[in-house]
Amino acid sequence: MAAGLSPGLAQGAVGDSASLQAELDKIYQSLLVDPSDAKLNRRMIDIAVQLQDYDAAIGAVERLIFYDPTNAALQLEAARLYMQIESYAAAAGYLKEAVALPGLTAEQRADATTLLAKANRATRPSPWSGFGQVGMRYQTNANHGSVALGLSEPFPFEKPTADWNTFALGTLGLAEPVDDNLSIEASVSGYYADQQIVDRLDLGFAEGIVGPRITNDDGTLSLKPYGLVQGISLGEAPYQFAYGGGALVRWTFADGWWIEPQYEYKDRTYYNTDDYPEATDQTGIFNTYAVNMNGQVTDQIVWSGRFAFHQNDAAASYQSYDQYVATIAFDIGFDLFGIEDWSVSPFASYSYTDFKGIAPPEKYASLDTRRNDRLWIVGANLEIPLREKIALGLAIEYSKNISNLDRDDYEDLKVVIGPQGRF
Repeated sequence: MAAGLSPGLAQGAVGDSASLQAELDKIYQSLLVDPSDAKLNRRMIDIAVQLQDYDAAIGAVERLIFYDPTNAALQLEAARLYMQIESYAAAAGYLKEAVALPGLTAEQRADATTLLAKANRATRPSPWSGFGQVGMRYQTNANHGSVALGLSEPFPFEKPTADWNTFALGTLGLAEPVDDNLSIEASVSGYYADQQIVDRLDLGFAEGIVGPRITNDDGTLSLKPYGLVQGISLGEAPYQFAYGGGALVRWTFADGWWIEPQYEYKDRTYYNTDDYPEATDQTGIFNTYAVNMNGQVTDQIVWSGRFAFHQNDAAASYQSYDQYVATIAFDIGFDLFGIEDWSVSPFASYSYTDFKGIAPPEKYASLDTRRNDRLWIVGANLEIPLREKIALGLAIEYSKNISNLDRDDYEDLKVVIGPQGRF
């Protein structure tokens, strides 16, 4: 049996195919003279389907539709033929026209609805997305140690320690449409880093977020309430567990431009370990009030920004604080060395943190100094394309914390390298 032939042709000789093709060519020449001939167009459709020449069949059906535009059966026939060649968008167009016709029978409407659902599934992007990276990170000051002992410090403190780690991170996202105005969004993220020198900084992180996104008819306004759960390990021991939720309201005021107020609540529980015997002092409620922004400057340049106020109410007042954060970033795409889809993403951040209580060292020394920090961060990420959806990621980041307590002054330079992929 010849591969690729329709069942009808497979039962006959190869000569049958040749004769059908000859007849098809003859009909085509006749239709050039009179394209409105319904019988010739119908015969052409029958022969073309037997020959699996769906383009020819589509042409004949569309000629019939041109002369009989309210014929629902023809609209459905055109849709089926387009689906045979996996042109689902064209099929959906005919199906939408068919369901709008006043004379559509119940059977035809059910058929059109079923086919339209199939076409929409085929044309809809996958609801799944993901990102992953493995690599190495070097830090000049992994433990955020201070460079000098201050005059008012009651105790010696840890000096900077350079270190490097190997890490793996990944995020899996889901955005599943329910209807035109509702979708379910969820994400699961994980990270693990193994330090080579300061083992107590081995870090594990996992978080899950899920919630509906409700959108108005034109897509300019959406609301997303969500719940979250989060866990952190530090030094190979459980360190923090948190649960909570929040809400995002996004207003898209131009193509690629939006602003998004956000509120988030976390109930965080910390656990004491040998390396962190006072971790439970941080247990408490963490509130975030933020505004996220995004703008498509050009086809190759996107900027984003975030202003946030964090309010941490911990079990111990010296671990409670108010924090103000401002961040700006750009994503710049370009081509280099004849290779497309390079990108560089410079970013900068500033935060001010005002702690609410006096830390134990100051209390012990009868000092009334309450800590406040000013943290500056600048850096850039570079993506070098290796193949489709796979790149080599390079990142550099410099941070400097200026505190009124000298032991909390530090600066750090990070360099990260590793392959990454997304889908």
